[in-house]
Amino acid sequence: MTDANQPPRMDVPPGPTALCRCLWGDASGAVYVEFIIAFMPVFVFFLCLLQLALLFSSQLLVEHSAVQGARAAAVVFGDEPGPYGEHGDDPVNALGASRRRAVRDAVLVSLAPLVLDGSIATVDVAFPHEDAPGGKDQPENAPLEPITNAGPHMIRVRVEADVVCKIAMANAIMCNRGARPGLRVTKTAAESLYPYQGARYAYE
Repeated sequence: MTDANQPPRMDVPPGPTALCRCLWGDASGAVYVEFIIAFMPVFVFFLCLLQLALLFSSQLLVEHSAVQGARAAAVVFGDEPGPYGEHGDDPVNALGASRRRAVRDAVLVSLAPLVLDGSIATVDVAFPHEDAPGGKDQPENAPLEPITNAGPHMIRVRVEADVVCKIAMANAIMCNRGARPGLRVTKTAAESLYPYQGARYAYE
């Protein structure tokens, strides 16, 4: 028999109502919750700033590669056929396939640090008309005008690259889906103009 006046045993868990009253008045852990609420937005903001800095540095290298590509194109497309494996009847002062590859190689050398560490997924090099900034690539073997007494013509080179976004969480916010699953990229491009002297003579 249990005495009715005996106090309840302390090892008996409180009921739901009593538990709710205890939690309602408990302030322990409030600072930790506030820290979590404030930390995550600041942390994500920091990751986005880091990703933005990497994208700007990649843009600078792409712009540099466009300048180097234009400088190479000014020499390559007017050069003699021999170094490019062409035959004597292949046109000089034209956008030939082998000469395009030589200019693209010069662009890739400028972008080598980003290509080797996987920061750039794809690189495309185009040769729009000198009077068409942002225009389409000229067809293969399109002629180029060499220098005249009126002054040199210009050659335009555009470099387009898919820059890989590697910073977690920030890449999902700032970048687009890439060709491969899980890959996040953003497209960047740069153009450069350079005087084209060409060859006003025939190579033997």
